[in-house]
Amino acid sequence: MNERNTPGIGRVLARYGLDAVPEAHCYLKYGNCRLDVTRTVSVQAEPVRTWLWEENIRPDQIGEYKVSLHQAYIRSWAARQRPPLVWERVWRIREECIRALEDPFFFSG
Repeated sequence: MNERNTPGIGRVLARYGLDAVPEAHCYLKYGNCRLDVTRTVSVQAEPVRTWLWEENIRPDQIGEYKVSLHQAYIRSWAARQRPPLVWERVWRIREECIRALEDPFFFSG
């Protein structure tokens, strides 16, 4: 996720010198059509066109399973960055981005 496809997180990412962080996101897929019911109509965001990983999951997997998979991906992603990043720090930055989306006036800094 980045400021272009998730408006409202750019200031958080910039604070940590990042352009983007990997995000696990759920959507409904029917045939080749993806429907994201989590975005509000008023948000003008660039559509996500690239998926680093896509996996079908059941509704009961949205909790612990999804978080575990997401954290494993971030561990791998953080290790591949130059210089390597500490995955727990990336996770905290990601959480800060989510808080910024929940409260448009949020910015700790």
